[in-house]
Amino acid sequence: MNIFPEDSWSTFVPYSGLHLFTVCVCALLIAALVAAGRRLRAHETAMRWTLGIFALLYWLSYNIWWNRNGFDPAIGLPLHICDLSGVIAPLALLTLNRWLRATLYFWAFALASQAFIQPALAAGPALPLFWWFWAQHTIILGYAIFDVMVLCFRPGWQDLRRAIIVSLIYVFIVAPFDIYFGADYGYLGDLPADKIPPFVAALGPWPARAFILAALVAVAFVIVARCPGSGRIGLGASESAT
Repeated sequence: MNIFPEDSWSTFVPYSGLHLFTVCVCALLIAALVAAGRRLRAHETAMRWTLGIFALLYWLSYNIWWNRNGFDPAIGLPLHICDLSGVIAPLALLTLNRWLRATLYFWAFALASQAFIQPALAAGPALPLFWWFWAQHTIILGYAIFDVMVLCFRPGWQDLRRAIIVSLIYVFIVAPFDIYFGADYGYLGDLPADKIPPFVAALGPWPARAFILAALVAVAFVIVARCPGSGRIGLGASESAT
């Protein structure tokens, strides 16, 4: 049986052989990044700056490419969680700011990780969007894992509070924007079921699904706060004023 049918090169099908292969490649890249980080601990600052500048340049080039045919405020602004995470991830490594690191941790593990499980993607590897999509999400999750496993970030209760505050600010800014422009940033907009990812459409009609989605996000934050490897959540030595 051919796990990579011919049309998979132009059309991405979730839970296909191509999906599994792509996720495995992304996982290997993240593992290689962590291994390099641990081996080169003596050059931590240089690594952080290299990774940070690379990701910022990548994010900028992606957004320029995305709007290459003209700007549409309903789809052209980098207002999805993963779009913003693409900026937060490098800035977290560059500055080691606690608010940025906390937001990256919870957004990456609770939200961006879902792109690997249920990707909202239709373009296959024959199209540039396929590569942009997977590279962006690998950067976000990879940098979050790097922060935990190499830079030894451990979330505390204050970090959970920080991530919730940032997320609430995001919702209060983006939800009215979605309504005004007919957009769906953060999957909070009022779009028909055939215009949104199936896992979001399964939550029911708008606006109820927006509230259900927000509740699920809160539950996911608590889960990843207590997941193995995150350390004992609480105010400890890893909690700093920055």
